[in-house]
Amino acid sequence: MAASYNAGPYILGINWIAAGLAIFIVLLRLIAKRRVRNVAWDDAAMIFALMLGLASSVLITISIYYGYGKHVMDIEPSDRLFAMKIYTIFQCVSILSTGTGRVAFVLYLLPIFQQQYITRHLLWFIFALQLITNYVSPVTILAQCKDVSVLWDPTVQTQCWDPKITVAYSYVQCSINTATDLYLATFPVYTFWNLNLRRRTKAILMILLSLGLVAMVASIMRALYLPSLSDLGDRTVATNRLTIWALLECYIVITTASIPCIRSLVVHSVRHVISHSRTSSGRDIDSKRSRQNTWGDYSSSWNYPVAAADLEGRRHILSDVELVRIDHGRASKLMEVSVAAEAIPKWI
Repeated sequence: MAASYNAGPYILGINWIAAGLAIFIVLLRLIAKRRVRNVAWDDAAMIFALMLGLASSVLITISIYYGYGKHVMDIEPSDRLFAMKIYTIFQCVSILSTGTGRVAFVLYLLPIFQQQYITRHLLWFIFALQLITNYVSPVTILAQCKDVSVLWDPTVQTQCWDPKITVAYSYVQCSINTATDLYLATFPVYTFWNLNLRRRTKAILMILLSLGLVAMVASIMRALYLPSLSDLGDRTVATNRLTIWALLECYIVITTASIPCIRSLVVHSVRHVISHSRTSSGRDIDSKRSRQNTWGDYSSSWNYPVAAADLEGRRHILSDVELVRIDHGRASKLMEVSVAAEAIPKWI
């Protein structure tokens, strides 16, 4: 006899791998921000998004334990009802997580672009739009029927909205999320291209802030599987792919929005390893090389003009750079440098 279909283990594998990666990246984010004494509201929002994401992971795990991922006829009736009840809660929590993750990224970008009037107001508009769109969505799920229990027990007789209304709103929500990811991933490219930074630094920043395009793909894929919500006959199987993409979107948003924050930690670690390696090797560095610039992304010249509108953003992004003088293979001095505002942004 053929084994019964069960997508549960597959969903669990994807779920907890993505969750583990998101936890790791957010921890690195907090370490990096704490290291430069720059923990702010965007970090609190991201922690909340991660907590909601983990709550959705726990909920889908419980639902799978009671039979979600199997065909309806393979699940005990009592287990099926409980599995779908937990799955309904999972839907609401995962939506809140993705919305909060995008809000956290907007809060991260606001200090960078606060000197740009149009961009700042667009970011606040996106902030409000994300809150309204994603926090209203769970309400539409739970309020579509007078008796909410019909969402997990189709035998209940009650009055509901036309199912097309809920599906239509879900499409609107996914469209707004997709457009948000596209905008947040592309507009920094144009902005940083015009900054007075080295090409390597600009390229790294543009790549890091453009990772939201991956979240956009997940949002599009989730939208493609939205029609499965209207399959009331075998929802424990019909919604499997929708569930996978909902989980991936949740954790991809959290991960890609946190990666730009850990740049300072990576740079510091690489410099530490290089410095330690040079010290251990005991090789002398010739006088010409020792006089070369080792100060990070900027040239050694202090005459580096910066537009006033760029100062706050560059200080916010690059405030974590520590200056280390390499002398005969050893890091002889660690300094925090403050320079005139018209030269280089103030180092923190």
